[in-house]
Amino acid sequence: MSKICVPVKTVNGVGWGDLSVFCLTHEVVGETVTLLDQNFTFAGGHRVRKYKFKKNVHFKVPQGTALDISKVSAGPAPRKQGQT
Repeated sequence: MSKICVPVKTVNGVGWGDLSVFCLTHEVVGETVTLLDQNFTFAGGHRVRKYKFKKNVHFKVPQGTALDISKVSAGPAPRKQGQT
């Protein structure tokens, strides 16, 4: 499995993964999505919506994002093919 490093931004003493370094728009999926706060105050006093995603949560990796594959195993060598 490849990896993406996400910078962590501290806002009011809480760490938040900053996905905005990849692009401005994100697609996120989860089995359950709940709106926690319609007017959540974030960094710089910006008002944002705060959601809670539960179970099977993923986000779509933006096209062109560099992936770290340095720890991915090469897998088995291909088998020799017989001549026909």
